[in-house]
Parts: sequence; C-alpha cells; structure tokens
Amino acid sequence: MNRDFIWEGDYGNRSHLIPILKEILEKQNANSLQMVQAFINNNPYTLEFYLVLSYDSPEEQHIAEMIAMLQNADLIYRPDITHNELFSEFGNRRFNSSTFVNGGDLEIRFSHLFVFVEKKELREQGYKFSGPLGRDMPVFLSHQSKNKEEIEELIPYLNGEGLPIWFDKYNIDYGESIVEEVEKGIKSSGAVVFWITKDFIESDWCKKELKDFLNRYNYKKDILIIPVISDDVEIEELNSISDLKYIKNTNEELNLIAKDIVPRIKKFYNENFKR
Repeated sequence: MNRDFIWEGDYGNRSHLIPILKEILEKQNANSLQMVQAFINNNPYTLEFYLVLSYDSPEEQHIAEMIAMLQNADLIYRPDITHNELFSEFGNRRFNSSTFVNGGDLEIRFSHLFVFVEKKELREQGYKFSGPLGRDMPVFLSHQSKNKEEIEELIPYLNGEGLPIWFDKYNIDYGESIVEEVEKGIKSSGAVVFWITKDFIESDWCKKELKDFLNRYNYKKDILIIPVISDDVEIEELNSISDLKYIKNTNEELNLIAKDIVPRIKKFYNENFKR
C-alpha cells in the first residue's frame, strides 16, 4: 500500500530544496521511494508550490530521514491534502507538474517549473519585503456609537499628520469577533483617544475599553492616553483618569482638537517607538 507525504513550500524560496531533494533521491532507491512530484501554480494571484513524496516499501529510517530533512528546510506537512486532489486540479489549469525519480536532471527541470524568480533575486535588485500596511502602532479611537460620525471626522486630520488610526468601523470586518478584534486593537495601539461624552460614561463597552487601556497603562506605561471630554462632563465623573491632563471639547472645530492632540502623540511616539 502506498504512503504519500504532501508538503507545502514557499514559492519564493525554493532553490535550497534542490540539494536536499537530490540527496533524498540518491539515498532512497526506487524500491523504497517511488517518486518525488512537484506541483507548481504560476498564476500570479495564487502562487503555490507542493511536493509529493510517495513510498511503496520504504527501508528502515527512510521516512523518518525524509521528514526531518524537509521540516528542517521549512516545508509544511499537509496531511489535509491528497495527491488525488492535487492531480484533479490539472483540469482547472492550476498546476504545472514534474516527476523526479533520480537526482540527475532535477536541478534543471525543477527550476524550469517556476515562472517567477525567487525573493532573493528581487532582494539583490533592491526590493524589500515589508509587512502589511496599516499596523504601525495606530492611535485607537475609543467612543460610544452615538458619537461615531463626529469622531470619524477626526481621522483625516490625524492621517494627514502621518498617524495611523484604529477605528472599529474600518478595522473590524463582517463576520469577525468584535471582542477579539478590539482586544487586538488595544494591544497593538501606541496611543488612545477617549472621546468622552455622557453616552460614553453610561456605556459598559466603553467602560471596558477604558479599563483595559488603563490596565495596560498601569502595568507597562507603554501607551499614551488622551481624554477628550465633552463640555457637559466633569472630570470628577471619571475617577480612574481624573489625574490625567485632558482636552475639553467645547464643540470647537475638530481641526483645532487635532492640533492639540497631534504634537503630543508625535512626541510620545518619537520618544518611545521606532518610526
């Protein structure tokens, strides 16, 4: 009975696999290792790379050696995929494929399966692979839903000064857990603006955000807290932040509030985060 092992590789990082696959093919004869087959998806929107190693009557330690070598090469074992499933995608023009039974011509044939160059070649040309945009220590805007439109108008002013924003309307997608995403936002933010109104004070959700940010502030001191308090709210109504300097919102233009907020946030970020 055949034993198949399906491995997923990184399309952009593959040349290091050539000597490893050659060593496996040379060490493990055809009576043990029937074949190594590569499946390559060169569609630029869904680049994929899989290897199938199929065994019939493996000699002692052959499978253990193969697993160790491919794991050390950063391939991911994919028992959730079968050889038949990969093969069935030929009808959808998903994969190019080649089968190797010895290491003789593996290097040339393996390389020709791929249309696009490796990441290392692009790095040599000066390209850099950065992380996703929009995760650079955002400023969390904490507010009650009735005030959403008002505080949303503040966003372009902060963005215009180079400050990314965490705002639930844009950072939580449909179907995602609101609780989990808010917790991520609280952990990843570098500053928080509390837009405090009477509705904010009466909201259990806002109270939780306030409590969670204060816990982080008291424990790590790695977050800047800026309360913007409505004219009809007294700071004494918020004992937990009564010692923090705040901005009084007297229904003035939002650009004036932004002008008060931005210098303090930038100063804090420059002193505490590498930007």
